[in-house]
Amino acid sequence: MIYNFPTVTAGQDLDSDIIASLAEHSNIVGTKLSCGNIGKLQRLTSRFPSSEFAVFPGRTDAFLHGLNAGSAGAITALVNILPKLHGQLYKLFQEGNYKEAMILQGKLGHGEWAASKVGGIGGIKAVVSKHFGYGKPHVRGPLKAVEVQKLAENKYYQTLADLIQMEKSM
Repeated sequence: MIYNFPTVTAGQDLDSDIIASLAEHSNIVGTKLSCGNIGKLQRLTSRFPSSEFAVFPGRTDAFLHGLNAGSAGAITALVNILPKLHGQLYKLFQEGNYKEAMILQGKLGHGEWAASKVGGIGGIKAVVSKHFGYGKPHVRGPLKAVEVQKLAENKYYQTLADLIQMEKSM
C-alpha cells in the first residue's frame, strides 16, 4: 500500500501520476489518500479497477464522496470509534439510499473535524479509553497525548460523544 499523508511527511504530496506509476508494480495493491483530494482519488479509480489497485480515502469526511468516485471503501482513524456508523454509510451507498447516506456523511464529517480538534490521534486514543474502557492515551513523539479528564473541556468533544451514542444505539 502507498500511504499519501502530506501532513506527516513534511508536505510531500504524491500526485496521481506518481501514484499511478507506482501502481504498476506487482507488489503494490492500493493506496490510502489522507490528502483528502477527491480529484486525485477519481483519477486513480478511473484508471485502475479496485481488483488490481484499490484506492481508499484516509479521511471520513471524504468517505461517501470517495465511494461516488469509485473508491474501494475508506481507511480512517474515526472508524476506530465509529465502526458501525461507517458500515451503515457503506450499506446505504450500496443500497442506493443516497439521501440518508448524505445525512450520515454530514454527521461523520463533523465527527472527523471534531476528532482533529480534540487532538487527532492522541484525542482518539483518549476517547477510546474513556468510552470503551481500554487502552491508554499514550502516543509517540512528536504527537501529543490528550488527558482523558480534559476531553469534556474541549468544545468539539460533544460531537464525538453524540456520535458514540448513535453508534451504541445501533
